Amino acid sequence: MIKKLLAITCVLSLVACGQEKEVVNNVQNIKANINAKQAYALRGADQTWPGGTPNDVVISENLQARNFYVIFDGSGSMADKSCGEGKRRVDAAKHSVGQFFDALPKNVNAGLLVFDNKGLNEASAIQQVNPSTLSAAINTIKAGGTTPLGQSLQTGLQKLTTQAQKQQGYGEYHLVVITDGAASDQKLMTDMVDSITQKTPINIHTIGFCLNSSHALNKQGVVNYSSASSSTQLVNSLKAVLAEAESFDTTQFQGS
Repeated sequence: MIKKLLAITCVLSLVACGQEKEVVNNVQNIKANINAKQAYALRGADQTWPGGTPNDVVISENLQARNFYVIFDGSGSMADKSCGEGKRRVDAAKHSVGQFFDALPKNVNAGLLVFDNKGLNEASAIQQVNPSTLSAAINTIKAGGTTPLGQSLQTGLQKLTTQAQKQQGYGEYHLVVITDGAASDQKLMTDMVDSITQKTPINIHTIGFCLNSSHALNKQGVVNYSSASSSTQLVNSLKAVLAEAESFDTTQFQGS
């Protein structure tokens, strides 16, 4: 009888031990999944981005440079005059973005990606800020076409990743999105926001021009989102993007 009791006790102990291991494994799996979905910026030890520097990439002279890659929505709806203080939205935005580039410190890198009546094109590659070159690129924008925000974010990620490889992962990286409508590729846009925020330290700043706060890119705690219904508010939103830059002087912005 005693032997039977001992045997039953051993079996119960093994079952309990097995259940305990299963619970521990489940908890570890849950923690791993949570960590995988956590913002890259909150994972202090994570230095996986941008990966190794390919042999054909030339190392930058300024490893600590701040980088601003602007995505400019020049879609058909930007020809509207319903806001923008009497101007077409595209003209109001061009003026404000031009001021943004003019006010950038000279040791900053900037680039410009545009989708308009010519499709999606990089109007200016990431390089040390050159206001005249950027202004010339802005002046060529003509409203028309769809709103491929997802594809634009995908391109922006690729360009900033390459720049980060040139800087060996040092510096700051910002995607500044100016848009007046919903994405024509919304699923890709959502996937790209998740990918960028979970796998890289890139900061996404979205300005909803002539939009309310209900845009799909307005993801609290993930995307820095602001709304602007005039050129002046658009300028103020662009000021906020640079608010933490020590050498930035906000008095250079005048609005329109």
